[in-house]
Amino acid sequence: MATKKTDGSSLKDYRKIKELIDVTNKDLRARGHKASLELVRESIFIRGTFPPKGRCKISSGVKASIKGVTIAETRLMDLLVAIKSSGSIPKPLPWQNKVLSEVGYPKVLVKDAIGQLKKEFFDVETSNSKSRLNTWKTMEYGLNKLDPGAYVTTDYLIAQIIDKSKDPKTGLTRTNQKLKLKQYYKRLGKLIGLPDIDDIDKIEVVYEPKKRDIPDHGTLLDLAVELITHKKYGWITACTIIYGCRPSEVFSLFPNNNGTAKVFTIKKKKGLPTIRTAMALPKDFVDKLNLYEISRPIEFKHPKDFDPIATKFLTDSWGSWLDNKYPGLNLYDLRHSWAKRSITASVPTGLAARCLGHSVSIFEKTYLSTIDEKDVADYIEGNL
Repeated sequence: MATKKTDGSSLKDYRKIKELIDVTNKDLRARGHKASLELVRESIFIRGTFPPKGRCKISSGVKASIKGVTIAETRLMDLLVAIKSSGSIPKPLPWQNKVLSEVGYPKVLVKDAIGQLKKEFFDVETSNSKSRLNTWKTMEYGLNKLDPGAYVTTDYLIAQIIDKSKDPKTGLTRTNQKLKLKQYYKRLGKLIGLPDIDDIDKIEVVYEPKKRDIPDHGTLLDLAVELITHKKYGWITACTIIYGCRPSEVFSLFPNNNGTAKVFTIKKKKGLPTIRTAMALPKDFVDKLNLYEISRPIEFKHPKDFDPIATKFLTDSWGSWLDNKYPGLNLYDLRHSWAKRSITASVPTGLAARCLGHSVSIFEKTYLSTIDEKDVADYIEGNL
């Protein structure tokens, strides 16, 4: 994926580099080589199908420039020769030892860098060891996406952020995942002293709410009635529809008999979850579905008990179950439907945002654009 240069280089120079890469790739194909060069932001990567990974991109360690294209092509050929000889991608890469010494990189494997980071992380004194452990588990989940046998370089980390933040099903970038990986990988790079680790900050992370065709209110309320009896996922599915909490938060939700519920707000980077009040929409469905009878795989009564890894595992399996049962429907559609119901029910924007655990600006940006003709008609019928 080619992107424009951001370091002040002229568009003319960028076009020359892109044209040279296109010519080089055409020549590589003509010579029978099943690999190519690709611009990823300001660096040149080697793309191809390489054992044992399959289709992937490998950093050439070369910045985008006219001279860099020639160097990257040479490294591509060296890589193909090495793979033909060994049967797999070599570690380190043929040029990597030389690059490490030339730019002053510390020669550190991913697994060793993660070990250093873990030691440093837990060497810090804390008054809440459980919270710190949970924070590390969340970080470790993202760090373990890296190849433990690879050398840590900034180009490698950037390539992994771009690759690992994509949804494997849709190919779309998951903004929150991208932001977290940037934070974790930059911390890793700073720890071992990568001289150009601040280049990670050039990766743009812009939040754009996804536009989805969310089923109408009646369909999802019928779904809550249909699924409530499912032993593992029925209650949590119904509560996510009726209270609009995040999927990860439903394991902490406790309904009250006045149409409200207590639930954790789980979105902060540091510290324990906080407790907020959620609202049932429609209120009568709490009694209709008897949501006071709680049935869920795990439960968190106190913020200090929250386990992000167990929660991630369960929400993933729950999401897969829902998608298999109703293809195209995802867990956040259940939450978004609550937001749309709150708008058509004339719930004040500030109150609705607070119940969802959002700021007013995020609520408006995310949900007001989803209102369609049917929602307007429903509002007129119920209020005018």
